[in-house]
Amino acid sequence: MDSSAKTVPDHQDMTRQSSTSFTGRGSTRYPAPDVARGAMLMLIAVANVPFWLKLFPNTPESTTVDQWWVFLRALLIDHRIYPLFSLLFGFGLMFMLRRRTDAHVSKRTEELDRNAPGMTPEARASWIAGFTSEAMDDSRKLIRRRGWWMLLFGLVHSLIFFGDIIGTYGLVAAIFAGTIVQRRWRLMTGVSIGIVLVSCALFISQEFAVSALGKSVDNLNTLTSLSWMISPWFPLLSVGMWVIGTLSTLAFSMVIPAVFIGVKVGETTLLTHPENHRRFLFSAAVGGLTLGMLGGLPHALTEAGFLSAEPFIGAMFLHEFSGIAGAIGWLALFALLAGPASRALSGWRQALSAVGRRSMTAYVGQTVCFAVIFAIAGAAGARGISQVVGAVIGVSVWVLILLACVVMDGRGRRRGPLEVLLRSAVARSASATVLPPIPRTVSSQESEEGSSIPSL
Repeated sequence: MDSSAKTVPDHQDMTRQSSTSFTGRGSTRYPAPDVARGAMLMLIAVANVPFWLKLFPNTPESTTVDQWWVFLRALLIDHRIYPLFSLLFGFGLMFMLRRRTDAHVSKRTEELDRNAPGMTPEARASWIAGFTSEAMDDSRKLIRRRGWWMLLFGLVHSLIFFGDIIGTYGLVAAIFAGTIVQRRWRLMTGVSIGIVLVSCALFISQEFAVSALGKSVDNLNTLTSLSWMISPWFPLLSVGMWVIGTLSTLAFSMVIPAVFIGVKVGETTLLTHPENHRRFLFSAAVGGLTLGMLGGLPHALTEAGFLSAEPFIGAMFLHEFSGIAGAIGWLALFALLAGPASRALSGWRQALSAVGRRSMTAYVGQTVCFAVIFAIAGAAGARGISQVVGAVIGVSVWVLILLACVVMDGRGRRRGPLEVLLRSAVARSASATVLPPIPRTVSSQESEEGSSIPSL
């Protein structure tokens, strides 16, 4: 800095950083992630239906159509869609982190250039590095705070559905906020490999147990029923099962590895500008879905009843692990279908985007609809519902939610009620962050022109 320059305080002695959200109003919203979330929620509805069907006392005899549907669901949906959810969650964290950091650094740099125009390049670079550190620290706190609120939302959701996944993603955000913000790729890789190895050991030991006992260890039918759901103890029992399920999902499933892959995708333009990567996305779609189906084939044959037992030890783990490849394939396919951000959304793309922008509201809304529909069915005397009928119910519920989201769009409501509530909770729970003021410099000539610097 010029030695003739003098430093005076800026008229603002402190700057408070916004902690409302990652993005500001009017920010560009890219269609691919929203379209993918909207389509994903239909597949999640279909994947969740079997949970509700197991609450009925009887299991209808499977028809050929039921068998083939279960086979296709095991190949393409089961243990493929929640990893897709994880990919999109990780992408969203990194994308919002980058946007927030860029906006903060840009704003503070403009202030620096306005207050200290004569600063040397070295000093300016040092200040900008400090601005980046400010943004990263604030983003880490924001991700963690958002994660804890998501965990609370998941807890409330678990009162009626202990298969809730919101809490799991909330824990991932809360635990790994610093890891993601600092882009500690080696740590992410190490954690992912560890989870895969532990998951492999767990699945294989489970398969050995099943082989030795000659029966499945899935006791959901004995633990739950429609009568159990109307018990006054159900919310407490459901929350207890949710706690166990959330921790086991975090430790033994592919959720965390998939989130980290999504974080890495957020460093690219694969989803923000898919038009620039069509060949790669096409290859990823074909390759990912193919690998997912090949890896899931052995267990799918057993799940559908074409085989009486798993064809080999490790088939269940292979089905779980190959779900990441299937999820990548789905994500690439949806990105291709969404199209570029420069093209206005219309028709089915706009409808899917409407659901995707309200993914939490839609997800919880599906649970409420399922609880009501299957409770009414049970009260009406239904003893069991077939897999195909269950799938039709799942798609119908998703269509109902889609129509509600389109109506909200038409009324100018940009977010769903749960998105608004989460955003408000995250903002209100933020503590004020005081940023160091940027000094204003004046030259000796400027200081001599006035006897003093005016008080502002």
